[in-house]
Amino acid sequence: MPYAEKDEAKALGARWNPRVKKWYVDTQPKNYSKFSRWILRDTDEAMIALNYIYVIEAEQRCWKCGMVTPVIGLGIGEYINIYEEENKDKVFHDEPYEGKSTFEEEIHLAWASREEDIPPRLLIYLKQNYFVRTQYSRTIRASCFANYCKFCGALQGNWFLFDEPDSVLSSCVPDEETLVERMRNLKIKGIHIEDGLQLNWEVGYCARDNAYLKYGNYEEIILSERPEGRGVSYEELFMHQ
Repeated sequence: MPYAEKDEAKALGARWNPRVKKWYVDTQPKNYSKFSRWILRDTDEAMIALNYIYVIEAEQRCWKCGMVTPVIGLGIGEYINIYEEENKDKVFHDEPYEGKSTFEEEIHLAWASREEDIPPRLLIYLKQNYFVRTQYSRTIRASCFANYCKFCGALQGNWFLFDEPDSVLSSCVPDEETLVERMRNLKIKGIHIEDGLQLNWEVGYCARDNAYLKYGNYEEIILSERPEGRGVSYEELFMHQ
């Protein structure tokens, strides 16, 4: 946020956190559009995750060495979307999706190809527990954050994992039997977040995205370091940069 605009933002309710050196708002999701001038500064659309984000674990056979290696994706559940259309004087937002119960909610498979798009505390957790790193991809001729083989180190391509229906992580399966079998091989790890979290992740959508929580093996992980903390706060997520 430009320094010259800070008083205007503060008048609307924005606050500065000196520990993580970021502006934040403590308000209901329906009020986020009031801050769209800053939320949409570098984009015409923004996604703000609410309540939970997810890590989705699976295994696949490495294309290079043939060994079975673990792979992961990220996931977004309930969220609010803020966006502009051609009329730049008007900002819209979608109401957050709210499932009737935990196991009726949807998870949308997601990924971030750049480390800087992942909150630092979550990035540390991913690197400590999974085989992920930034490395050069010959396919896209650029470096990207990706899974790699536990055994031979070969990059496990982001396109195949997150954009192809044949991916072990995808819920885009035509028949119920195959869908159930694939989902039951997944471990779904929920991370409760205390604050709305704006994320610049690539997110996919499928008509059967409710299958992750319906059939997958679910557990919660706690990233908060506070003794009483079940959910992780915005400050905790960004303190490790």
